[in-house]
Amino acid sequence: MTETSTITKTVTKAQPVARAAPVATTLLNSNVITIDATGLIVGRLAAYVAKKAITGSHVDIINIEKAVISGNPKQVIRVWEKRRTMTNHANPEQASKWPRKPDLMFKKILSGMMPFGRRGKEASARVKAYLGGEGKTTKVTKQVRDSSKLNRGFISLAQLCKALGGWNKG
Repeated sequence: MTETSTITKTVTKAQPVARAAPVATTLLNSNVITIDATGLIVGRLAAYVAKKAITGSHVDIINIEKAVISGNPKQVIRVWEKRRTMTNHANPEQASKWPRKPDLMFKKILSGMMPFGRRGKEASARVKAYLGGEGKTTKVTKQVRDSSKLNRGFISLAQLCKALGGWNKG
């Protein structure tokens, strides 16, 4: 005589995972990175900061106006002037807006290196760029190649913004 048995499966609904606020996580892990941007190349700095922010670290950048863009200064200014004047012919109000203040310009450059959607917005919120370094006395790390080995010209963000008719430190 063969006996048949029925197997019953209990299906449970997946419970949502409670997520802690990013600020509380930061305070517990204390994974705040402070970078002095003096003489650092903007593109390399932005790529490094984007990677750290995506992985969950909070990044503070001080002296962002002293970061540099490599290349002939006249040509760099010409390229950025052209970028600022580009418009959408169908609707000029929909054109990209490029700021003329060094910290905001860096954040705009950084946003191009972040993923789209919620993950990128959360990572961007973990990055703070400061003009000058007053008020920041934490440990400063420098892990990005700087402009000391450049064999060509370069222009700082402060000089570029001044040439574009924007931010002037004085």
